[in-house]
Amino acid sequence: MLGALSGAAQGIFEWLPVSSKTILLLIFYEFGASPSNAYVVGLFLNGATAAAAIIYFRKDLLKIIKGIYMRGVGRVLLSFLLVSTFMTIIVAVPLASLMAESLNAFGGFSMIIIGILFALTSIISWIREKISADVKLREIPTLRDAILAGIAQGFSALPGISRSGITIFALLLLGHHPNSAVRLSFLMSIPATLGGSIYAYLFSPSTLSGISFITISTSIITSLVVSLAVISALLRISQKIKAHIFTAILAIIALLMGTISI
Repeated sequence: MLGALSGAAQGIFEWLPVSSKTILLLIFYEFGASPSNAYVVGLFLNGATAAAAIIYFRKDLLKIIKGIYMRGVGRVLLSFLLVSTFMTIIVAVPLASLMAESLNAFGGFSMIIIGILFALTSIISWIREKISADVKLREIPTLRDAILAGIAQGFSALPGISRSGITIFALLLLGHHPNSAVRLSFLMSIPATLGGSIYAYLFSPSTLSGISFITISTSIITSLVVSLAVISALLRISQKIKAHIFTAILAIIALLMGTISI
């Protein structure tokens, strides 16, 4: 039960403006883990969604690999991921260490803040569309985008801060089309979540060894299946609706989940 529940939660909330780490922390805490141990386990299981992202974005990843020796979109995406991941590491590692050692989770309040930020972004997008009907939202990331989105992603090491939520918010604010922001955010999740899993294992292997193999494996498989469905649905939605409507939906989700978590 614990494996299926945690896997489903990870598969759904990793891609929404809700902190999957905090949801997993609460789940494992309810099943008897200490807050700090629950945080480490949640951080480790975040990596399960990386497999789903690799499968779903395999064509984009192939372009990125080709970008090593060929110019074009692949080279741009490769540079974006390298720089954003580097900036994430600089910000996330000290924050993760601090949280794992002395955890004070204010998840609900953090999600409410993200919800408010998305609501403000929705208003800004709506005003932008009203001012100029011909406004063209960007789809190709720049070096500045990589730096700022990477820094934003680093703060998702804090409980309550949604990785996808804060990176999508940053990219939307930088002028990206919703579909582009979602796709770039999900690509950023691959090195970030894999890195989080490796860090959790190296930081506290004894904590992870205390969780049964059946629970871990069930959680990973469930997360993989659910993630593929959620990624597909969100990308379709973000492509079909206007930016201010998309961000308004994300704002409502984050505000509701934040209110429930308080």
